[in-house]
Amino acid sequence: MKFTLLLVTLLIGGRLSSQNQPPDWHYFPDEIYFVKEVPAKDLRGKQFRYQIAVKANAADTFSKVRINGVPAGKGKDDFLNNAGFTKGQITENGWTIYTITGTVPQECHKLWFYSAVNGNGEFYFDHIQFYVQEGREWMELELNNASFESTDKNIFKGYYVSNRTSPHLKTAVSKTVAYHGEQSLEVRTSGLTPTIPASFTKQ
Repeated sequence: MKFTLLLVTLLIGGRLSSQNQPPDWHYFPDEIYFVKEVPAKDLRGKQFRYQIAVKANAADTFSKVRINGVPAGKGKDDFLNNAGFTKGQITENGWTIYTITGTVPQECHKLWFYSAVNGNGEFYFDHIQFYVQEGREWMELELNNASFESTDKNIFKGYYVSNRTSPHLKTAVSKTVAYHGEQSLEVRTSGLTPTIPASFTKQ
């Protein structure tokens, strides 16, 4: 599955939306991203809540984690408008809980929830949860490998993940840092240098 258009959709919406950024604004491109897909054909019209726990030890002020979500239709490049989705976050015991809430569009076949690391540092991801509202109750739907507890050799089992390789990137399952359960996904990045978006480059 190609995620090129997905990345353009998410990154333009998140990175280039501010009209007040100076022309020499620096940023780190994604060093890695992974995507959790939630089948949504039977959830159309329902309120949903997605959340993921992240512990970020960024090496500098430019480095960060990016969390986003987009609804998609039946086709592989059939991306729908996510303007109705709302993002939030709270801090709990040294972890940041990122949330995305909204209504599943009527034409939606799947929801893609995207997590990325931009820049240098140590980053941990854990305890992905997805809820839909049924009446007055929030019902949690089970997701594959949601807390990275799988014993499979493929630590990204149950996810789409960027396939680029980099000497600056290391990924592993951490058995010492976890928000829930015994393990989390550990992403370590180092030696990266920020760049300038082409649209902001001085002439």
